[in-house]
Amino acid sequence: MKNRIILLLFLCTFFLTACGNRSESATVTPESPWPSHAPEATPYVHLQSETNEMPAPEDGQGQSDTYGSYENFIRSIYGEEGNFYGKDWELQMFKDLPQDEPYPFVIRTNAMLQGADTVDDHIALAQKFVEFGCEAKVKEMRSVEDGKEYVAWVTIITTTPSHLWELSDGLEEQLHVEQLYESVDIRFDTVVWPEE
Repeated sequence: MKNRIILLLFLCTFFLTACGNRSESATVTPESPWPSHAPEATPYVHLQSETNEMPAPEDGQGQSDTYGSYENFIRSIYGEEGNFYGKDWELQMFKDLPQDEPYPFVIRTNAMLQGADTVDDHIALAQKFVEFGCEAKVKEMRSVEDGKEYVAWVTIITTTPSHLWELSDGLEEQLHVEQLYESVDIRFDTVVWPEE
């Protein structure tokens, strides 16, 4: 009987210790160098079948009851650096990277995040960044689900973090920025611009 109580106490202690360590490690923010996939960070992939909906209910005049506008909603969940916005830890990671080494970044407009994008929108965005002195390309992903074909695009620029911050001040609109996740780079397997 005494051995069973000791065994039971040992198992309880073991499981409580394991649970405690798990919750601590889940809150750790990734450090540089560039992680291939960060905790609880799922790269956004829009498929054309997705609907264009605001996350909060609207009041009938196109305004969110909770946030007032899509821009206010964005500000409530993302950090900002000039005219770029993204996850707080990711923006900090970009600042911690060597500022004069080029890295690939994924850039999106608000319309792209809401699902109102076409390949022409991505090409126009990529061309804008080429004019700013960045390397840029648009990649495409196609998939078939239940007999229906889906298509999505991503705009990728390559520049140094210091140049990225310089560009921010000259932008006319806020743009979403994140690292180029390896999983995104693999899934978007066709370069559609520039044409090779």
